[in-house]
Amino acid sequence: MQSISPAVLWAGVVVTLAYFVLVGYLIRSLRTNKRLPSVIAAVTGLVGALPVVLYALYAVLSTPA
Repeated sequence: MQSISPAVLWAGVVVTLAYFVLVGYLIRSLRTNKRLPSVIAAVTGLVGALPVVLYALYAVLSTPA
């Protein structure tokens, strides 16, 4: 098994946390405007993009250097 450098691991953690912060900010900002259909559509789009983000992180980490 290939070892992962701490810098690359922290980069993946930061990207994942930034994604969830973005989702939380979007929910909070859209909820204050009372636009529930917009909130549902935006969250659905972001959650739908999560597998792509995670797969991209996995692909970067699993490619040989």
